[in-house]
Amino acid sequence: MKKYAILIVILTVFFVVFSPVNSYSEILKGTIIGTKDNQLYVATDGYIIINAGKNFGIIIGDILPIFKKNDMPNMVDEIGRCVVAKINENNSVCHIINSRIEAGKGDFVLIKRLTYSQPQLFPLIYTAINEITVPYENHRQIRIYIDNIYDEKNNITEFSEAIKEEILSILKEKKRFSVDTTVLKEYINYQDHYFYPDIDRSKQELIYDLKKKMEQFNIDVVLTGIYKIKNDNLMVKLFLVNKNWEDKSVKYDISVKDYKNSISRIIKPYKPFKEKEFVDYKFIMNIKDYLPDADEQREIIRLESERELNFRYKFTNTKLKFNRISPSDINVKVNDEMIRDIQKGDVYEKALSKGIKRILVSFVPTLYDNELEIISLKKEIKKEIILDLNDEKDIFIEIFLDSTYGKEFADIKVVRKKIDEKIRLRPVKTVIERQPTIELYRD
Repeated sequence: MKKYAILIVILTVFFVVFSPVNSYSEILKGTIIGTKDNQLYVATDGYIIINAGKNFGIIIGDILPIFKKNDMPNMVDEIGRCVVAKINENNSVCHIINSRIEAGKGDFVLIKRLTYSQPQLFPLIYTAINEITVPYENHRQIRIYIDNIYDEKNNITEFSEAIKEEILSILKEKKRFSVDTTVLKEYINYQDHYFYPDIDRSKQELIYDLKKKMEQFNIDVVLTGIYKIKNDNLMVKLFLVNKNWEDKSVKYDISVKDYKNSISRIIKPYKPFKEKEFVDYKFIMNIKDYLPDADEQREIIRLESERELNFRYKFTNTKLKFNRISPSDINVKVNDEMIRDIQKGDVYEKALSKGIKRILVSFVPTLYDNELEIISLKKEIKKEIILDLNDEKDIFIEIFLDSTYGKEFADIKVVRKKIDEKIRLRPVKTVIERQPTIELYRD
């Protein structure tokens, strides 16, 4: 934590003294002061060192255009681009990702300084941004969910919103970040649900549950926070929940007097949050193909030709043939969510929120010549059930698709399966005992 305190002091002095209100975009020059291994010139895949670092608002992953030292910068003059790979207080190491001319000492890069409207908050937010980037490779885009900032009673105030808006504004200036504020809204709780008050330690079991939701919705980092009034100071702490890495927090003290009015205005008072509960269900899909003999194939062609002229043309005027009918365009939908990863014969696990669910299965019978798809029949076979998901365990949703010509059907059964491992000397087998279907649904 000491290094954070030192960094924040340095940043505060720099940004307050040199740019009290940085409300406009400023383009700065960063001079190349060296190269890796002291080479005179480097090109693509080489490394350059520039005299700009955290003091310029640079972060790892920033992509900077490179120019020759005597050029007046414009689009034509750009000789290459580099990505920031390492930053220090006053210098950075950049990896050249493309170049048309070698670069060396005295050449320069252009840097767009971060803009901000709250100079007191900027050092805290910038420190948090750098902590977010640390675990990731410099080219990797990071998807961040920005949650609310709360006062110590879990209220959202005007000051809370000011912090959040400043975070969003700064993050959106960096192409490296993809920012979201809605996808986890129904699932994430107040920050004190996940972190102990006043100490930098998380509640691991609840953090684990949050990270499972982050995995589900492809979120890398959740940023939330809290502020507390201590005498004449405001302590603002930001929590960084990382899906795959260590969780961190960054805190900073600012003066109360500058935000006294906004602190007192409550926009959204605390309201107990009921977290969604989930049930793990397993899907199994079984498919029955239909293999007609030669007489059946001719009869199918005759019957389908009477229904559709195009069908007759396909088989009468060409050399096309078929030897199999199989389901295609298979859809499995839970309410409005399409489940696309279920494979024939495999067990697919899915966490579904508790409550009533409408499950719909459909397919289109299709003619194949071995693995070559020939033509789809003009019919869609469907099955739908209403399922009440509660706390049952070992529940399997079995889907069966039968493409037998003239008898096509889809079925959905909900069963409980108990898996026991029978220990024998030779061999050890897993036996699945199937019990009767349980009536958890209606057609």
